[in-house]
Amino acid sequence: MESIKFAINETPYACWDWELQKKNLEFLESIDPDYFSYIVKINSENLEGDDKQKAAISLRLAYSHGLETFFALICSLVQAPYCTIGWMINYKTAELVNVVRKITSRTPLLSRFRETPVTWQLLATLIHGNLGSATGKSEWIKKGFEKLWLQFAKDFTDENFSFEYNSLKHGLRARFGGFHFYVGHEDTPGVLAPPEKMMCLCSSEFGTSYYCRENFIPDNKVNFRPRRHSRNWSPLNLANGLLLLSMSIENTLSFLRILNGAPPEKCKFSNPITEDQFELPWKESLGADNFNLDFDIEKSQVTPLSKQDIIDSYTAS
Repeated sequence: MESIKFAINETPYACWDWELQKKNLEFLESIDPDYFSYIVKINSENLEGDDKQKAAISLRLAYSHGLETFFALICSLVQAPYCTIGWMINYKTAELVNVVRKITSRTPLLSRFRETPVTWQLLATLIHGNLGSATGKSEWIKKGFEKLWLQFAKDFTDENFSFEYNSLKHGLRARFGGFHFYVGHEDTPGVLAPPEKMMCLCSSEFGTSYYCRENFIPDNKVNFRPRRHSRNWSPLNLANGLLLLSMSIENTLSFLRILNGAPPEKCKFSNPITEDQFELPWKESLGADNFNLDFDIEKSQVTPLSKQDIIDSYTAS
């Protein structure tokens, strides 16, 4: 009987099985990083056609999916390098976000590494230690992945980014398409400035608009309101991000497989051809990418309802 002790953020676990090492390696070999480059291939072709918004949303969903996959793998490397299967079938999203934030901020965390603090630089160097050494590209490859993962972490831990992803994956409760924001001086109060006097602050054909719950009464989760949110993004940026996520997932998987007994010659590592390709997921600038405008609601404007008030409403005549 095999057992491995590990933590997910700060929650302890013990994983037991008769064939734990074998199952862990089978689990690692079952994950296909090429899925994310496949999503790029089939959707990039449709960004100019009638289904361009659907293609763009597919890229947006895959990008968040890819981020979670990558960060779950690399955080399992930090906390449970010999039990990825146990770490990944138990983690909760909030725990994963917390571990990613700790790595970004260099905050101490429960880790199987001797080096402290655990940083993106440490992880990129560890995973890509020999990549590019034969061609003299080793340093910019390691530095490129370090900066790339730091930017990925900023996206993954952005609350607005998560709100949008949740609105898409849970019930597809978002309107497709970006927003345009113009400002201009009113020559006559109450009369909009003419279009030629408006200044565009941000504009995108692609993005989403959706609602999030807002608790406008402190310490009261029963009474809430839906608040409007909008986000702009570039599908080209997302496509480039997905290609780099595919590489990052592949390299992390290969490193984990080697740690768990797989022959190194059967484990593939990939990197961009040139250093500037690490910047492509953020090449297209959209100006402001997040917009949140709605009427305010004050606690004094409502009479809060209790839980019992709501339950009683189902039996009231």
